[in-house]
Amino acid sequence: MKVKVNGNNYNIEMIGQKVSVNGRQISVVLDENEITIGGKKFHLDYTDDAEPALMIVNGMTYIVSKSSEPTESTKQLKAPISGRIVDVLVKVGDNIKKGQTVLILESMKMESYIHSPTTAKISELMAQIGQSVKSGQVLVTFV
Repeated sequence: MKVKVNGNNYNIEMIGQKVSVNGRQISVVLDENEITIGGKKFHLDYTDDAEPALMIVNGMTYIVSKSSEPTESTKQLKAPISGRIVDVLVKVGDNIKKGQTVLILESMKMESYIHSPTTAKISELMAQIGQSVKSGQVLVTFV
């Protein structure tokens, strides 16, 4: 995965609690609001999972965004924020393109258009109009 933090690019590979950042391996332990990297502890605060997101590490604010390699297969679409589904624009069996709007989610009186992260066929649709969803909840699976 590629991560951009305050304009700096990093290549990150995760294997269990071992992480490789730009080819250098370090150990990482993530607790609820704390992360230990190479033996050093950091307190974390962050906004809802947005793109890009604001992350506060030990009081310093960072703008963080992530992107996947084009070869990485994405099998699920998850809710980026908690809210209520106001429209579903696809159905099971539809072939969709990367970036296509799949559904509309309302949170705090604002609508968010949720787009497909990949070109694929919809195999399962777990979102229904009027349904309340939590951040990270799986809404759609792809073949």
